[in-house]
Amino acid sequence: MLCYVSLPNNVILEVEVDPKANGQECLEKVCHEQGIIELGYFGLQYKGNKGENLWLNVRNRITREVSGPTPYKFQLRVKFFVQPHLILQESTRHLFYLQVKQELKSNKLQINENAKLAKIIALMSQAEYGEQVNNCHQFHLYKSLLDRIADCDDEILGRIAIEHSKLHGITKCTAEYRVLQESSELQNYGMEYHEAKTTNCDLIGVGPDGIFIYNTSSTDSSLQETIQYALVQKAVHNGRRCSLYTYTDNGEIIEREFRMISHKAANALYRCITEMHSFFRCDTVNNAVSTQVSRDLKGILASLFHENTTLGQDYVFDVKQTCREVYDNTKRTLLKQETDAHNPTDELMEEDGEQHSDKEPSDTQVNECELLKQKLERIQDSFMCRVCMDAEISTVLIPCGHIVCCNGCALQLTECPLCRTGIQIAQKAFLPSSVLTKTS
Repeated sequence: MLCYVSLPNNVILEVEVDPKANGQECLEKVCHEQGIIELGYFGLQYKGNKGENLWLNVRNRITREVSGPTPYKFQLRVKFFVQPHLILQESTRHLFYLQVKQELKSNKLQINENAKLAKIIALMSQAEYGEQVNNCHQFHLYKSLLDRIADCDDEILGRIAIEHSKLHGITKCTAEYRVLQESSELQNYGMEYHEAKTTNCDLIGVGPDGIFIYNTSSTDSSLQETIQYALVQKAVHNGRRCSLYTYTDNGEIIEREFRMISHKAANALYRCITEMHSFFRCDTVNNAVSTQVSRDLKGILASLFHENTTLGQDYVFDVKQTCREVYDNTKRTLLKQETDAHNPTDELMEEDGEQHSDKEPSDTQVNECELLKQKLERIQDSFMCRVCMDAEISTVLIPCGHIVCCNGCALQLTECPLCRTGIQIAQKAFLPSSVLTKTS
């Protein structure tokens, strides 16, 4: 089965998966192609029948999630926007940067301050075009980045030029990282929006810090209400409606009902609230989230006779790790890769042992072993006391500095048995024990 997956830079990858494969297999192949270990931040997005932006539940079979003929079309997108300092891979950071750039141009990520705008565009210019060049072409490059973000007046262009001149010597990777730093300070960084058809509420934003309710029908598209995750008791969805139960300051529970454009859109809002809360606010994904499933009609009928059947069963949520768990898992994986890279001989010895474990040693190998054994015996003999030839050498004779006898024999000698120099001091010496071990 063929899937087309577009990246944030509009590059399209062709991914071949088994017809019965789940979404995780497709996601892993795309991330492997990009050299990404931090899979937990990403997801595959597709368009619903009514134009809704929906996240593919990668724990379920692709054909049960997406309808229509193949090839299926997905977009690799950042699902959970973490803070830039938590991103450990340069390849992951680059995809974050590309998506932030897209969201700035689509006005999903809004910049209200000219100073902040100038700084971000200057950093993007450094990342995209390198060092500042004082000519008219440079201003055209600024305008291309400002396209659909803000009006290109002379004041803004001048500010960008000033900020760009301060970035001399900054590398592309550093500039992209600083773009993410500046963008992460914006209020709607990492926000996912859902359109609702409810009075005084046209847009619901779900982000790392909570739920934001907007009224886009007003002239200023004002923010109506902010709901912190700590005040949310539960979220449920039924058909095209998604209900949110929250606590008031008096401890009472009130219900907010949002009517969505479709059943899938309501389910997407329900999933988004639960998954965002689990990923950013929990230490680990609890069982109520990770094991929650839904069944189709065939599955419901089958469960009447076999309670534990998986027929017609789909997972509701696909969040498997929290933000901290993704970070820790990536750190361990990178550390293991670094350790393996510094110790390649262990792997080679293991492979060599596997290759020759069933073969008899050759005559050349036997002769080499005998020579090495004789050499080791000579080395071990050189560490035996030259007087009693029984104990190990353990004393330095001063002033000649020879180490030729044990402590017991040194106390009985008046001169060095090797050079006949008079002994003034017999100093105890400590030698490595490994070289003194006799071979069997």
